[in-house]
Amino acid sequence: MHTIADNIDNQRDPCPFGSYPVEISEHRPFWEEKSKDDLDLKTWVEHSRVRRTQKRKLLIARDHFNRDEKKGLEYLKLCQLVSDPADPKDIAMFFRYTPELDKNMIGDYLGDPDEFHLQALREFAETFKFSGMILDTALRTYLAAFRLPGESQKIQRILEAFSDRFYDQQSSDIFASKDAVFILCYSLIMLNTDQHNPQVKKKMTEDEFIRNNRAINGGQDLPREYLSELFQSISTNPIAVFGQSGLLAEMDPGRWMELVNQSKVMQLYIQCDFDRQLGRDMFACVAGPSIAALSAFFEHSDEDEMFHECIEGLMSVARIAHYGLEDTLDELISSFSKFTSLLNPYASAEETLFAFSNDMKPKLATLAIFTIANCFGDSIRAGWRNIVDCLLKLKRLKLIPESAIDFDIAASPNFSPESGVISPSHDPKCGDSQTPNAISRFSQFLSVESMEDSLSLGMSEFDRNLKIIKQCRIGSIFSNSSTLPEDTVLNLGRSLIFAAAGKGQKFSTPVEEEDTVGFCWDLVTAIALANIHRFQTFWPSFHDYLLVVAQFPLFSPIPFAEKAILGLLKVCLKLLSSSRADKISEELIFKSINLTWKLDKEILDTCCECIANTISKILIEYPENLQTHLGWKSALHMLSVSGRHSETYEQSVETLITLMSDSGHVSRINYAYCIDCAFGFVALKNSPLEKNLKILNLLSDSVNLLIHWYRNYSDPGSNHSMVSNASSSSVEDSIKGSSNYTMNLFIKLGEAFRKTSLARREEMRNHAIASLHKSFTLAEELEFSPVSCINCFNVVIFAMLDDLHEKMVEYSRRENAEREMRSMEGTLKLAMELLTDVYLLFLKQIAASPGFRTFWLGVLRRMDTCMKADLGVWGETRLQQIVPYLLRRMIMKMKEAEILVQKEGDDLWDITDIQIQWIAPSLKEELFPDEIYR
Repeated sequence: MHTIADNIDNQRDPCPFGSYPVEISEHRPFWEEKSKDDLDLKTWVEHSRVRRTQKRKLLIARDHFNRDEKKGLEYLKLCQLVSDPADPKDIAMFFRYTPELDKNMIGDYLGDPDEFHLQALREFAETFKFSGMILDTALRTYLAAFRLPGESQKIQRILEAFSDRFYDQQSSDIFASKDAVFILCYSLIMLNTDQHNPQVKKKMTEDEFIRNNRAINGGQDLPREYLSELFQSISTNPIAVFGQSGLLAEMDPGRWMELVNQSKVMQLYIQCDFDRQLGRDMFACVAGPSIAALSAFFEHSDEDEMFHECIEGLMSVARIAHYGLEDTLDELISSFSKFTSLLNPYASAEETLFAFSNDMKPKLATLAIFTIANCFGDSIRAGWRNIVDCLLKLKRLKLIPESAIDFDIAASPNFSPESGVISPSHDPKCGDSQTPNAISRFSQFLSVESMEDSLSLGMSEFDRNLKIIKQCRIGSIFSNSSTLPEDTVLNLGRSLIFAAAGKGQKFSTPVEEEDTVGFCWDLVTAIALANIHRFQTFWPSFHDYLLVVAQFPLFSPIPFAEKAILGLLKVCLKLLSSSRADKISEELIFKSINLTWKLDKEILDTCCECIANTISKILIEYPENLQTHLGWKSALHMLSVSGRHSETYEQSVETLITLMSDSGHVSRINYAYCIDCAFGFVALKNSPLEKNLKILNLLSDSVNLLIHWYRNYSDPGSNHSMVSNASSSSVEDSIKGSSNYTMNLFIKLGEAFRKTSLARREEMRNHAIASLHKSFTLAEELEFSPVSCINCFNVVIFAMLDDLHEKMVEYSRRENAEREMRSMEGTLKLAMELLTDVYLLFLKQIAASPGFRTFWLGVLRRMDTCMKADLGVWGETRLQQIVPYLLRRMIMKMKEAEILVQKEGDDLWDITDIQIQWIAPSLKEELFPDEIYR
C-alpha cells in the first residue's frame, strides 16, 4: 500500500477527469455496458464511474422498493435511473437485474392488468434466453426471478408472457403454437402443487399427467417421452412458485442451468485492463477493509516494528484518500481517534491522562491525527469533529502548553511557519511535496521514541507530552487555513462553534467550561483572521451555525456569548482596519455581533472594557471604513452602552466627542445614530455636566451639516450635486426627497433636545433649550415648507411645552419642592421664549399653510395654559409676566405682515380677539383698539 501511495504521489495529475464520486446528471440505461475499445479514454472513465454510481443507487432503490413499491419507483426517477415519464423497459430491467428485490412484489407488479405493467411484463420476459432449454428448466429460470401472485388472472398474464418468449426461442418444433406452451405451463404449475403440497393426499401419477395433456398441441399429442421427462423433473425437484420472498438466490437446478447457458456465451476469462484513472475508484472499494485490518493490528500489537508497519500503512491510506476520497479520510481519522484514549466517555480525567502519558499508542494516534490534519486538511470533512474533540480534551487535560498555539502570530497574514512545519497542500489534485517528509518524520519519531529512552534522558512526564504536542504542529492547522477549500473551513468552523456551545461536551467545573469555550473561540477567531480575504464567502455559514446554537433547547449563553463577543470584535477590527470597500463583510460581522450580545443581557456588562476599546479604535482611527447603516448603528449603540459603566464612560464619551467634532466623519448614514448615541450619554444620571454641555453644543452645530447636505444634494449647478445631470422633473423630485430626508433628521435632533429638556439638572434643561434655539436659527437656511414647519412645531416645540408644564405642575403638588418647581418654571419660561422666536422666524412659511388657523389656536392655547397654571401654595407663576409680552410680539408681527387683519370672510381676527381677552385682557386695548367703539 505504501508503494501504491508513492506511485500516486509521483503522478502529476492522477485524476484529471472529474471529481469522485460522480453525480448522475441525465438518464442513461443502467443495463448497457460499453467497451473500452469503442470509447476514448475520457469517455470510458466517465462511463465506468457512472455505472458504479448507478449500481450503488440501484441498491438503495431496492431497499426503498422492498419497503414501499411507490417510493422505490419514485426514487428511480429521482436518481434518473429510469426516464420521466418512466419507460416500461427501464422498470423491467430494474426487476431483472437488481439483486435481492422482494420477489413477491415483483410478481404482483408484473401481473397487474394496467397497460404499462403489461408492457413491462413483456419487456421483462424479453430479457430471458431459453434457447436449448426444455420447458421446465425455462420455467424454473423464469419463476426464479419473482414469485407468482395468488390471483389466477395475474398468473395467466405472467404465463402468457413466458409462453410467447419460450415459443419464439424453442430449439425444436415440439410445440405447434404458443397456446400449447401456455396450457402445458399451467399443467406443470398444477403438477408442482399436487406433488409437493402436503395437504394433497392422493398424488397424480405419470400416466394421469400425460392423459391430462392429450391433444393440447394443435389437436395433437406432445411426445410421451417429453411429457414423461417433465413429470419426473417436477416430481423430483419442486419449483418455488408462491408465497416466498426469495431474497436469497439459492442454487437449484433451474439456476444451475441458467449459469450453464450463460457460460456458453461468456469468455473464458476477462483480462484486467487496469488504468490509473480508475485507481482511486478501485481503492475506494478496499479502503474500508484496509483501515479495519490495519487498525486491528495496531490495536492488538505490542511490538515497535508492528507499530511502524501499521502507521506506515494507515498514513499511506491517508495519502491515497487525499485524492477525492473524503469519506475514507474521515473514517481513518475516526479510527485513530479511538486509539488516542482521549474520547473514552467512561474514563476519568486521571485515567485518560495516565494512559496518554504512559502508553505509546495514544501518543502515536494523536500525532497521526494532527499530521493528517496538517497534510491533508483540504480533504477532511466530517473528520474535523473528531480532531476538535481530541484537541479540546488535550486542552482540558492541560496537555497543551500555552506556547503550543500563538493565536496572535497565527492570525497574522504575514505569518510564515518555521522550517519543518507541516502545511496542507495548495492543490487538492496534487500531493504536497512536504507530505513524504512528514511521514518520514513520523516514522523517525516512532523509531527513536520509547519510554526507556525518555527516562534515561531524565525527561519528565510533562516534557514527554510536550514533545508530542510540538510534533503535532497544531498552530499551523489554523494559521494555514487560508489555503484550505471553503468546504473544509466551514466544517472546521462548525465543529468549533458547536463545541464552544457545549454540544457534545461535558464540563466538570465552570472554570473548565470557560477555558474550553474561550479556547474554541480563539480558534474560530484565528480562522477568521487568517481568511479575512474571503470573509464574505464563508462567514454567512458561520453566522448560520451561531443561529442554530442559539436555538439549542438547553443552551446556556454564558460563557459562550462573552467569549464570542471578544473574538468577533477582534475580527471586526481586522476587517475595518483594511481600507477596502466591502460592505457585505461589514454587515456580516455586525450581524453576528448583534446576535451574540442578545443571547444574555449581562454580556455587555462583562465585556464593556473590550467593547469600549475596540469601538473607540474603530471610530477614531477607521471611521471612513464604516460604510453601512448596520455597522454605524451597531458601533454607536455599543459605544453608548459601554458609556453606562463608570470604568469606560470617559473613553466612550471622548470617542463620541472626537467623532462628532470632525464633520468629515459625520455623514447622512450615521447622523441619526450619532444623535441616539449622544442622547444616551446626556441622559445618564450623574454624568459630568461639562461633557454633556459639550455634546449638546456639538449637536446644535451639526445643523450646519444638514444645511451642507441639503445644498449639495439639491443644487443642480454644484460640482458635488448628486442630481446635476438629471432632468428638471427628476431634479425637483430629488430636491423634494432631500428636503423630506433632511427634515426628518432635523426633527430627530429636535426630539433629542426635547427629551433632554426634561433632565433633572436645571443647567442641562436650559442648555438643551438654548441648543434647540440655536438649531432652529441655523435651520432657516434649510428652506422648510409650511407643512414641515408646522410638523416640526407639533413634534418638538409643542410637545416640549406640554411636557414641561406637566412636570412643573407635578412639582407644585409635592411637599418641599418649591426649589424644583421654580427651577422648572424658569425652564418653561425659556421654552415659551423659544416658541415665540421660532414662530416669528418661520412666520411666513407657517402662515402659508392651510392648517395655519388650527396651528395659531394651538399657540394661543399653550399661552393660556401657562397664564392660568395653578401652583397651589406656591402662588402665581412668573410666567404671567412673560406671556403677555410674548403675545404682544407675535400679534404685532402678524399685523405688520398683514397676516392678522380684520376682513370679511376671515374669522382669524375675531378668534384672536376673543382669546386675547381671556389670556391677557390688558393687551386688548393696545392690540384691538377699534373694538372699544363697537
